Formats: sequence, C-alpha cells, structure tokens
Amino acid sequence: MAWARLGHHLARIELADANHGSGISRMLVADAFDAFVAWLSMGETEPMARGQLRVYLGSAPGAGKTYRMLEEGSRRRGRGADVVVAFVETHDRPLTKAQLGDLEVVPRTIRDYRGTPVEEMDLEAVLERKPAVALVDDLAHTNVPGGAHAKRWEDVESMLDAGIDVITTVDIQHLESVNDVVEKITGTAQRETVPDAVVRRAEQVELVDITPEALRRRMAHGNIYAAEMIDASLSNYFRKGNLTALRELALLWLADRVEDSLQRYLDEHQIVEKWETRERLIVGITGTGSDEALLRRASRIASRSGANLIAVHVVSAAGRRLTPTDTSIARGFVARFEGTFQEIVDDDVASALVAFARSERGTQIVLGASRQRSWLRPSNSIVEGVLRRARDLDVHIIAVGGSSPAQVRRRRKTPFTWRRRLLALAAAAVVMPLLTIGLTNLHSTSPLSTVFPCYLLAVLGLTIWGGAGVGVVSALSASFLENFYFIAPKHTLEVARADDVVALAAFLIFSIGASVTVTEFTRRSNEADRARAEAEILAKAAATVATSQNDLMPVLDSLRAIFDLKGVAMKTRRDGTWETDLLSGESVEEAEPSSRFEIDPDHVLVLAGAHLDNQDRTMVNAFVGRMAGELRSQRIQQDDAKLRALAEADALRTGLLRAVSHDLRTPLATIEANVSSLLQGDVSWSPSEQQRFLTSIEREVHRLTRLVTNLLDAGRLEAGVVTPRSIEVELDDLVASALETIDTRGRTLDIQLPDDLPPLKSDPDLIERVIANVVSNACRFSPSDKPVRIRAGASPGKVDLLVIDCGPGIPESKRESILAPFQRLNDEGSGAGLGLTVASGFVNLLGGQLRFEDTPGGGLTVVIGLRQELGS
Repeated sequence: MAWARLGHHLARIELADANHGSGISRMLVADAFDAFVAWLSMGETEPMARGQLRVYLGSAPGAGKTYRMLEEGSRRRGRGADVVVAFVETHDRPLTKAQLGDLEVVPRTIRDYRGTPVEEMDLEAVLERKPAVALVDDLAHTNVPGGAHAKRWEDVESMLDAGIDVITTVDIQHLESVNDVVEKITGTAQRETVPDAVVRRAEQVELVDITPEALRRRMAHGNIYAAEMIDASLSNYFRKGNLTALRELALLWLADRVEDSLQRYLDEHQIVEKWETRERLIVGITGTGSDEALLRRASRIASRSGANLIAVHVVSAAGRRLTPTDTSIARGFVARFEGTFQEIVDDDVASALVAFARSERGTQIVLGASRQRSWLRPSNSIVEGVLRRARDLDVHIIAVGGSSPAQVRRRRKTPFTWRRRLLALAAAAVVMPLLTIGLTNLHSTSPLSTVFPCYLLAVLGLTIWGGAGVGVVSALSASFLENFYFIAPKHTLEVARADDVVALAAFLIFSIGASVTVTEFTRRSNEADRARAEAEILAKAAATVATSQNDLMPVLDSLRAIFDLKGVAMKTRRDGTWETDLLSGESVEEAEPSSRFEIDPDHVLVLAGAHLDNQDRTMVNAFVGRMAGELRSQRIQQDDAKLRALAEADALRTGLLRAVSHDLRTPLATIEANVSSLLQGDVSWSPSEQQRFLTSIEREVHRLTRLVTNLLDAGRLEAGVVTPRSIEVELDDLVASALETIDTRGRTLDIQLPDDLPPLKSDPDLIERVIANVVSNACRFSPSDKPVRIRAGASPGKVDLLVIDCGPGIPESKRESILAPFQRLNDEGSGAGLGLTVASGFVNLLGGQLRFEDTPGGGLTVVIGLRQELGS
C-alpha cells in the first residue's frame, strides 16, 4: 500500500510542478517522504479500505439537505465516531447554524480569484487530519483555480481514496444526465454538474423529499433566502409547477438507482425469478411490414402501464449470412416510442426471446401472429414455444398482417366445423369397431334387441359431435355391422328372416331421422344461445341515454358487428337530400333498398351488405324504434336547452341591471352632490375645497368609465368579436401604462421586474387592460398597510406576471365561479365584479391563462400567464 501511495504522490508531484509551482510540490514531496518512511517502519500491509460515500439528494435548494447532513454527523459523533465538517454553507439560516452545534470544523483556505479572496475547502488539511467521517456540502461546487482539483467531487474522491467516509449533498439539477431536462423545466442553465456515476457509486443515496407547497411556505417565511429575494424566487425558479417537476425528476432518478441496486443484488445471489418491481415490455419483431402495427400496439400497452419498451430481433446465424433482414423501419419506430432496440443471434427464436426477457427482467412479452390461418396449417411454433417456456411472464399475442376474411351470412353459420366433422368421423372409425367387439362377446347372453339400442346411442352421440353427415355415415356403418356380425346367417350380408329385414330397415330409418333431428336441434340451440348473447349486447348499447346523435354510435357499431355488415349509417334529410350523420364501417351509398329502415320522416337507418331474414328484420326494427325515441328525446332536450338559455339570458340581464345599478348610482350621486356644491352661488369655496370637489368628481368619472369599459368588453367577448393584434412590446412598459389608468385606493405598489425579461409579441391594449383590472382588484381587497407586489418571471415559451396581495384571498372552491360575470369576491363586496371576468377572457384570447394561487402568509396571487412569441 505504501508503494502505491508513494507512486500516487509522485504523480501528483509531477502534475503540481506543471501547474501550481514549487510550493505545492514541496508539500507533496513531504507527503511522499512520510509515506515512504511509514513503509520502512511498518512493512508492507494490507491495502487501505476505500471510504464510503453517503449522498443526500434534494429536488431544489432549501429542501433540507445540509440540515440532514449535519444531523447525521451529530448522530455519528454522539456514537463515538471521529466527525469533522470539511465544508458547509449555512446561507445564514438559523436552523442550519443551530444544527452545526459543536461539530469540529476544519478551517477553510483562502484563494485569490480575480482580485477577490474566496473561501474554499482545505483538502490537504482534511487529509492531514484524517477523520473517520467528513461532512462536505455542495458536491457540484466548482473550485477556484489553484487547488488540487477543479471540482469538489474530485476532492471527495481523494478523501474516499484516503479511507475517509464522506457525507455530502447535491441537488437533482446538478446531475449531468438530467441537466438539460432541468433547463427546459426552469429556463435556467446549471453550469456546475456532477457525473451521475459519482453519485451512483455511493453506498447510500437518500432523497430529502418535501412537497412543493411546503417548500414555498419555507421560502415565504424567510427560511431559505433573504427577504429581498423571496418574491423573485417564488415567481421564477420556485414556481409550484417547477418544484413539482423537479421533485418527480428526483424520484425517477432515485428509482433508477434503486433498480440498479436491486439488479446487483439479484445477480450476486443468482436469483433468476422475475421480481415485478417495474413493468418491462419485450416486443419480438421480425423485420417485416407487420412490425409497425405490432410496435404501435405494444407502445399503447406500455404507456398504459408505464412500462419500458424493449424491442428485440432474433435472427439465426445462417439467416444473417444468407438473407439479412432490414430492421431500420422498426428501429425508427422504437426510437419514436422512446424504447430500446436489441438484436441477438440464436437459432431457437422462442428460447432466445424468453431468455432475453428474463435477462432484462421483463414482465411482459408481446408477439405478433398472422390473422390468416387455415385448419390444415400447423400452429405457430414460435408463439407456442414462448408460451411453453414463459410460464412466469405475461404473453400478449397481437393479430397482425393478413387481410380481412370475406363477409359471410351470419345466420348460415353452422356449429359443426370441418375440423369437428373430421374428428367425429375419426372417432366413428374407432368407436364402431370397439362397440362391435364388445357386443360380439356379449351376444351369446344378450338378445338382438339389446344390440340395436347400443348402436343407436353411438350414432346419436357421434351425430351430436359431428352433425347429420357424420350421423348418416355412422348409421350406415352400424347397419352393416349389425347385419354382418349379429343377424343370421352371420359374417354375410344375407338376411334369412323377414322380421330381421324389417328391424334393420327400421333401425336405419330411425337412426338417420334421429341424426337429422338432433342436428337441427343442436343448430337451433346454438342460434338461440347466440341470439340471447346478441340481444344482451344490443340491450346494453341501447340502454345508454343518448343526449346527442353521437351517443347512438354504440347501437350502430353493435348492429354492424352482430349482423356481419360492411357498414351501418344513419341519414338525415336536409333540403330534400339525404346526408349521412353517423357512419359505422364502410360507406353505405351502394346499399340495397331492402336494407333501408325508416326511423322517422327525417331519419333512416341504412345497412350495407345485409342479408336479413324476418327474425333479423324484427330485431332491427325494434332498435329502430328505440333510436326514434332517442331522437325525439334529443329534440326535446334541445328545445329545453334553448329555453334555458333564454331564461339564463333574462336572468343575466336582470342581474346586470341590479349589479350595475349600485355601481352607477353611487358615483352619479357623488358627482351630482359635488357639482351642486360648486354651483351654489351663496357659498364661497376656497381654492383647496374646490380642488377637493373636482378631484372627487374626477375619481368617480374614472370609476364610471372603467365600469362602462368592462361592460363593453364583456359584451364583445360574449359576442366573439374581439380580434387581437400582434405587436412586439415590453412588459415593463405595459405595466407602467396600465397603472396610470387605475385608482390604487391609496395602496402602495411594490414593482420589481427583471431587466432581462424577453419581449412579447401580442396585443398591448388587451394586456394593458388585463393588468389594470387585476391590479385594481388587488388594491381593492389588500389591507391599506401592506403593499401590492408586482413580480415577473420568464420560462421557456411563456412569461408570468404575478400580482400579489395580502387580502382575504379566495377559497379554492370558489376560484372558478369567481370568473363568471357579476360575481362578488365576498359577501360584503359590491359592484358587478366584471374585472376578473374580462381579464380572464382577454388572457385566454391571447393564448395564455389566468391562474389563482395562495399568497404565503395569506392573500391571493393572480398569475397572468402570457405566451412568449418573439417577433422576427
């Protein structure tokens, strides 16, 4: 070990001489000499054990990583461990300072950076102190030039190599693999990163989890940043959406790390069984045109279950040489579906697929099978091979390729398939000889009247299995066997007695008749069972209450499926011509006249490719009547909706008159009183009193003007006649213009807008009206002793303007209804309440969104989300 340490120090000496000068070189030489002396005095010993790394991972700054690190250090120190604080940044947070307690802190080193002294962790001092445990905050930190390493995580690696256990902290935003994702979420590029491999090598990674709401409250209470930074942080990086996405990202990254640990555990313990900790979909592809349909279906299955998609192509060694398969199309689809593609060589495709699925810890296998398959064609050996071997996996068989079978008449289908008939004939060839052998042995004691019933039972049983054809063949063979083996003279086809001829004829006629009867009974029973199932399907489809014509689609789909139709359509007569409103399947323009069913004078049901008997037509007519009733119900509902709309319009006008009357009466009365006072000829008003009257008149005129403007805007929005413009504007200019038009009611406005806000390409007049209405509403309800704060922040694709008040706020249950016209914010409020309605309408028209959030500490934060569309 000493030789290794000596070589390590000599290498460091060479590097230091090239980069840092002789001072560091002399120090490293001393270290190397100490190592050499130690070796001479102690002899060669066992290699030094590498230290263990523990990482506290956070989703965002302020989650509590440093606090937890110091807490763990105090716990270990209490148990007798030698713990030092190599570097910690408390950010002047009282709780973090308190947690530092009496832990030993290694003094920092001072380095000069562009004329400014900067404190850094003293790596050499920590290595010389050589504690059992070192606490190192901010693993992603970039060191000031002049130290042994450029990054702090490299310092930590040196401590671990020296046998020191390290406890450190890092945020998810600093991991290299997710750095670009974090930038898309927050709009902020992180320049300080840590390789994922460094954190993944840690013996323990613990997520310091906190909900976005709790973290924002912690921020609002001043427990993370200074007071002057709180509003800007809440409106930018610490938005609820950002924190939620970062938290999910941290959880997913940690889940992957746990999965890696589980994989190592399974490999070390040679566990081959499937542990369903995460769904993995293994898709077997063939490099043919059917791969597209198979991969699309597999992607839908994976998206529903949140599974990883892994496509695998198995090719034989000979096939790879002779007929190479082009899998480029399949690879493209796999990439689009965010999956991975693997290709393996094996002559046994089924075994290779199952082995690959187990090696990748797959939980489901998806295979494709052709739709076309005749009874003579052997079964798919690959599919059956996978099913035999994958007892512990879910296997999905997807029908791909081939063309649709030809349309056949539904009512002419028979339960006796050719396969079933051939099997029944084969059974007859075995049963009849065996029955004859048995009866021959018993005939010496049994009368001939016992032989005939036995053969009859056999014929009936074979008829039930294979149908009338099999029954007739069985009856003929039974008559031959009875004559040859049981009727004198035996072993000939001659019949000596007349009554035996009659008996044979009667047996043949009865058995054939019974075969035909049993076949017909079986067919009718099958049709009855099928009709019962179809009736249940149609009943379920018709049981749905149709509130629109589209709700009748389940009935059309069920009719088309049950009667094997090419298409089903419902047509409506408009201006003397029939137009298709609903269509299930193919076009019905060429349908036969007999497949047309009248629903009512203005609607017909058309069935394409229909071959219906009377029973079928009766069933269809029953559902045509049901559809007619639904259409009548829809017309009644439409009439009711029109009447309700008229009633609501009347109520709206009535509410408008009542709501506006107060807002009109109060300012008009004030204006009238002030004007009357000024016009009094017998009273001499001083200039200051006249100015007070005029100011009051001006304020009330502004109030009336805003009320009338909002009424006009609400009417324009309702009529859909507002057409926004598209002009490049600066948000700070719009805020300044909007604030000039409102009455702040004596409230103080605290405006802090970033200087680097991007310009907007939108309608400045509409945005100005939105800002004015929202700020006016905030001034109306905010306490007089607290300012209304206006903040802004940008993220990719949008700009958010926040108007923050400390008023009573709005309960979450009322936030949607408050945007309706003429709503009051509280029971004591007065007025029409059109400001937020108009603001929301304008923002939606501009492609943005008006959102409500709780102000930490009480109040309402209105977020005006605007699309960021830069002009060319």
